[in-house]
Amino acid sequence: MYLVIEFTFQSDKAYIATLCQAVAEKCGISLELAQSRDKLTLVLPSEDSALESFLETLENTLPASIYLKQSSHRTETEKPTLHESVTNDLPVDLSLCPTCQKEMFDVSSRRYYYPFTSCNACGGRHAFLETYPFTREKSVMKFMKPCAACEEEMRANPLRKDYPLISCIECGIPLRMVDKKSERYANDKGTYRTLFEVSARAIAKGKTVVMKTLHGYRKFYKPEGKTDPEAILFIADVNALNRHLMIVVQEFNALLSIERPLLRVATKSNEAKAHFGSSVWTKYPDDGMSMLLARELINAGLEYIVYEPCDEEEEANFLVDFDLPVTPQKDFKLFINQDTSLLIDGERSIFPQLVQEGKPGRVSVAAGLACVDTEEGKIIDRPEHFDKIPAREVYVAEGEKIVLENAKPFSVAKAAMLSVLAEHDKLHESAIGVHFDDRLHFLYYNQKEVIDVVPPKAFEADNLLTEIATLREGSDRLVENFRAKFPALYERLDNLSGEVDLFKVTAILLELENESFDGISEMALSFLGKGGMQIDTKVKDNRFNDYAFLASLMSFKLSGAEQAILCYSIYESFGDYIADIATQLLAKTKAPTLTLSGTTFANQSLWGRIQRNLALKKPLLNKNYPMGRENSVCGAQFL
Repeated sequence: MYLVIEFTFQSDKAYIATLCQAVAEKCGISLELAQSRDKLTLVLPSEDSALESFLETLENTLPASIYLKQSSHRTETEKPTLHESVTNDLPVDLSLCPTCQKEMFDVSSRRYYYPFTSCNACGGRHAFLETYPFTREKSVMKFMKPCAACEEEMRANPLRKDYPLISCIECGIPLRMVDKKSERYANDKGTYRTLFEVSARAIAKGKTVVMKTLHGYRKFYKPEGKTDPEAILFIADVNALNRHLMIVVQEFNALLSIERPLLRVATKSNEAKAHFGSSVWTKYPDDGMSMLLARELINAGLEYIVYEPCDEEEEANFLVDFDLPVTPQKDFKLFINQDTSLLIDGERSIFPQLVQEGKPGRVSVAAGLACVDTEEGKIIDRPEHFDKIPAREVYVAEGEKIVLENAKPFSVAKAAMLSVLAEHDKLHESAIGVHFDDRLHFLYYNQKEVIDVVPPKAFEADNLLTEIATLREGSDRLVENFRAKFPALYERLDNLSGEVDLFKVTAILLELENESFDGISEMALSFLGKGGMQIDTKVKDNRFNDYAFLASLMSFKLSGAEQAILCYSIYESFGDYIADIATQLLAKTKAPTLTLSGTTFANQSLWGRIQRNLALKKPLLNKNYPMGRENSVCGAQFL
């Protein structure tokens, strides 16, 4: 008899499978395992006396994951035949697994308050990578020799078997804390803990601390009054989540997952509203440095603080640093709407990524990432992590700030659509795609190429008010009335020039404090009504017209409409327009598939409208790639 356990695991990352194998080895039970893109299957002998120990240990060891949805089990008399695993065992950066966290806070451990604790299934592995393949000799720890205890652990501890980055306090990385008067070092249990105690107490007293983490330098401080829009809420005490935020179960679980995403969460308490407004980007401690700081912040009486990403030259009262160089990745943002979870943008815990298919010898570049042929397969990572980049042809995304000889430019919108189709094995079908970042594209894939069938009109902030005034009959009077009522705002809009995107212009027009897409989204979340206004999104040829859109907002602003309802209405109107055009294109082309891509879809108001209008079309989105520019690195392999 065999026990078959199936996890819905919507990723090809191998860290959960690695952990399951280590637990089985630790408990002395035979385990067969297979992983597909959507499922992780475990097969164990049901009559083995070690089974109970395995199940109990796995329950206490398995971390929460944004990809791990549910599980089921059954018994079978014959051992089932498992398919070949499709896994990506590349060194992604994660938070700590429960075993490593427990070890870091156990005073009897060799890693008590050691912030670089990690194992084969967790921790900041990519941060230490120099080049592939991932070995100690090709990491920044190559000159650090493991102590005798770590050497033995590499043989005896299944979680750290042959682990390239193994270290402890005895053989690991010391910290130092610097202020204007002194410098102190941490290199044993007592001094490590003291350093984090001093840091937390300084923050509690209103001081600032710049701390080097595995994800770059961060400036930590206690909020006083309204915080900067770039500041991120750093939760030290998990109980503060429900006290200060309007958080649903899915958001709670995601924040505490091993991937540790950034989430925009609505505020609840008056205290949080005073600091952050109606919503705030929120982070739970995501590496050893921030976890140890969080523990001492709680001891110092703080439930939360804030931080801003910075560099080591940032002015602060204290600097906590270490000498080993790390390569921080861009944090990734997650969007959650009920049972839908979408990767918005970023790198950490997503890349490096293994592309299962693609054109041999083709290198594609976008968002600072490159897809390169290696001995391990096609890998997407930063170019500096490859010893050499063999290329038969090079494709570079339009707008990328890199110049390569004989490179072919490619459309991010078209490549993004192909990345979605590739993830869902739909490259053999025709499809309609909608891509919406700062510009809105409607695309058609005919199984050979992607055609931009409704391309966006050109938009420039220069001569903005002139374009609006000449839009249609009566538009000139609208602009003059706006000038009379809002002279200062009129002058600012009239002086805009250069590369200013539509969302920034919109935020300026609506006089939002945060003049960006995020600012509009935040204000939209504060609207508590049930319906918005119909903002003009098209004038002819079914094409979105930026100037008509802005003219409509000017008209509503003149009539006294409030910021919140206007921001909410923007996304409602976009949702109706997108659904209308996509439905027409699907009917006209008879395409069976609809794809959505682009970060603008990661908005509660817009996504709700899309779900309402297009639910029956079952649109496909990226699963393992972000919705943003990063997905085009994969998609360009199929152009």
